[in-house]
Amino acid sequence: MKYKQLFISLICCLGLVSCNDFLDHMPTGNLTSESGLSSAESAEALANSAYIRSAVFNRMVSGWGSNSVLLLEYMTDKATSENSQSNYKDFEGLTVSARTSYLEDWWVGCYAGIADCNLALNKLEEFTGLDKEVLEKYRGEIRFWRAMYYFYLVRIFGDVTEILHVQSELGELQVTRDPVKEIYDEIIIPDLLSAEQAPLPVKEETGRVSLNAVRTLLADVYLTYAGYPVQGGSQYYAESAKRTLAVIESQSYTLFPSYESLWDPANNNRGEFIFQIQYGVNMDKVVGPNQKIVGSNEAVCVMLPTRSGMSAFNLEYGSLVPRKEFVESFTPGDKRVEEKQFFFTTYKGHPNKFATGAPELEFMDFGGYYIHKFFDKQAIDVVGQSDLNWTIYRYADVLLLYAEAQVNADEAANSRALDALNQIRTRAGLEPFTVTDKSRFEKAVWDQRYFELCYENKMWFDILRTRLIRQDATGEYVPFVGYQSYNGKTYGETQLLFPILLREMQANFNMQQNPGY
Repeated sequence: MKYKQLFISLICCLGLVSCNDFLDHMPTGNLTSESGLSSAESAEALANSAYIRSAVFNRMVSGWGSNSVLLLEYMTDKATSENSQSNYKDFEGLTVSARTSYLEDWWVGCYAGIADCNLALNKLEEFTGLDKEVLEKYRGEIRFWRAMYYFYLVRIFGDVTEILHVQSELGELQVTRDPVKEIYDEIIIPDLLSAEQAPLPVKEETGRVSLNAVRTLLADVYLTYAGYPVQGGSQYYAESAKRTLAVIESQSYTLFPSYESLWDPANNNRGEFIFQIQYGVNMDKVVGPNQKIVGSNEAVCVMLPTRSGMSAFNLEYGSLVPRKEFVESFTPGDKRVEEKQFFFTTYKGHPNKFATGAPELEFMDFGGYYIHKFFDKQAIDVVGQSDLNWTIYRYADVLLLYAEAQVNADEAANSRALDALNQIRTRAGLEPFTVTDKSRFEKAVWDQRYFELCYENKMWFDILRTRLIRQDATGEYVPFVGYQSYNGKTYGETQLLFPILLREMQANFNMQQNPGY
């Protein structure tokens, strides 16, 4: 399984990662997992290492115009692609296999992150002379990351291998898969409960983990645990509501008055944003006090009309395109479907790509909808690279998580849940929702999750935990198993999980494949 390679990957990059170099790491070749550590800089480097693999949530992968975010959008039936090399056809035809792109990137990226977290937690035990509160803060950050990596793995692949220590012997690498519930009960939930008790700041604007980020992830975990496949019970809805209510009552966040603020890099880590993956353009980007990260958010150009010539990016891929039927299923009058809000259909050509005087420089009609939620104008018009962060959690998500958890815990919507839902609706220009009946209120919340959080890697996981998918034509929620897609394919039990990648199966004969693959 090549876990050994993954689980020692941190060793070569600790030497120069210090309080002056958050995530800007270089190998030194002289630090091993057996090295004695004692300095404050080394302790912070270990904490920082938990963030190193965060690009797995949004990074370009093998294949022209391919990005890891695509895995979690193509199966929703609310997206298409203009890019023949994005492997969309595998998802469209339900022919996803152990060879399909994206699987390896998610599996390897998350397990590499887990490896870094395990090593960091192990080595921090040696720092007996440092401030205990600082060390507990670092442990809280690391446990948050380990829980999140595992949370994505179990939702994508189902049963996965539980690993909580640094592996150093070849005999440890032939492992088996552990049940999803066991991963939640023994890793994800305990890690987050521990992080919840750590001395983390309530709010962060640096890109680091905050207490509210922990609470939000834990609320998402509990809501998922209450649903499929674990079906933990109503008490977990109550636990979820408790965490999101704490975030709401902290008064740390508000919805941006206008949607444009969501895709303005000047708002990274601020306002509505609770936790984001950090990006920078061609230079060190300051993430916190003397901390920096380098990289461009390539999802911005992945969602532009293919080879349209509208941007300063070298390429525009058209890899993720909203389905027309989904866009037109929004409620009439919804501000989010106004031109250049969540979607766009026209723009101007870029002067580097059209001759002087060309009509395209003034106006181009693309003849269909494209995603505008990540429209970094400076990157598109001028720079050709984007430092727009990729959002894991924002306040709109928290409001909707609370509303859904509360109504399921109490069997009727209370005034806080109504207010949470209506904050989303009001910004969209919709009338307030006043019905407290559980089934009708829950459907109204699901609708807003579909519309508000579309193409943010939320919808697929909502489908999995509810086993329901929304029909665009009727607005009704129908069973996922048996649903017929726009391409005439019928979803079955097999599609509830993605396959374990082929390389993993070949390297580890103890690894069992998911049913149907």
